[in-house]
This record gives sequence, structure tokens and C-alpha cells, in this order.
Amino acid sequence: MKTSTKIWMCLAGVALVALGVLCIMYPGSTLLSLSWLFGLLFFLGGCTQMAAWAATRGFMPLSGLSFFSALLQIILGCVVLFHPAPVMVALPFIFAFWLLFEGIDLAISSFDFKRVGFRNWWCVGCFGVLAACFGVYCLLNPNVSIETIAWFVGLGIIIDGVGNWVKVFVVNKVEKRFVKLHDRLHEIEDITWEDVK
Repeated sequence: MKTSTKIWMCLAGVALVALGVLCIMYPGSTLLSLSWLFGLLFFLGGCTQMAAWAATRGFMPLSGLSFFSALLQIILGCVVLFHPAPVMVALPFIFAFWLLFEGIDLAISSFDFKRVGFRNWWCVGCFGVLAACFGVYCLLNPNVSIETIAWFVGLGIIIDGVGNWVKVFVVNKVEKRFVKLHDRLHEIEDITWEDVK
């Protein structure tokens, strides 16, 4: 790998770690950014579906529903991009409900794990109950939900940034091993060539 590529990867890692820390420090801005991201995803998804409809409408005459769906996605994306506040308000509650239902599902599934002979089924059940309780707590305290989402996003970005540094470290190690192997092969070639002489 080129040295310039390694430098850019390290700099990208620094930028990602800094961005992750900012996400954790400013949870409100993180939530606003996520709302914009959802709006952008809706808009781009609608544009993609609209392009697919335009390409296939000649031999799929009953594809009016695809056009309508694409149009709705584009409109929804524009609304969220220009008015992100409703999504920003809804996200903590969506997260809390998701946590609650996933926790309940995990707790119930733990009994199935017990039935099939999994010894640590009770750990899965405890994690499920804890997740469900935290979901209820987040529903009652939306600010906790906002901070938790910001922490998840921030930590994810930080881990990605650290991953860039790890990649550079691993590539350097592998390159050094290849250089050593290459040098040994040249030594062996020199020795066998001298023996032939």
C-alpha cells in the first residue's frame, strides 16, 4: 500500500474519532443529523425507484403503484429534509419502543434456548429483561433515549476511525513480513546459484 494512502487512512481515522466524540458531546445535533440522513435516504430511495419505474414502465404496464410509492418517498424525503424536527422528536420514542420489543422478544426466546439445551439461557433472558426495562425507562425519559442514540452513533463512528488505524498497522506488519520473506528468498537463490557454479 502506498504511503500516501496510509497517511490518508490515518487522517480519516483521526477525523472519524473526532466526529464520534462530537456526536457524543452534542446529542441534539446528532439527532438532527440522523433526521436529515433519514430524509436523504427516503429522497434517494424514491429517486432510485422512480428511475426503475421509468425504465420498466414500457413492459410493465401495471407499475403505477411503483410510481406512486416512489413519488411518496421523494415527497417524504423532501419534507424530512426541510422540516427534520418531527423525525427528531420521534426518533427517541422509536428507539425506546424498538428496545422494549427486542428485549421482550429476547426474554421469551431464552426459554426456547433452555428447551434446546443451551446452558446459559438465563443470561439471554436477563439481557432481554434489562433491555426491555431500559426501553421503558427511555419511554418515560426521552432525554436518555437521545443521549443513548448519540452514544451509539458516536461510538460506532469512533470504532470505524480506530479501525482505519488498525488497518494501517496490520498492512505495515504484513508488508514487513513480505519484505523479510522476499529477502530470504533472494538469499536462498544466491546460495543455490553459488552451489551450482
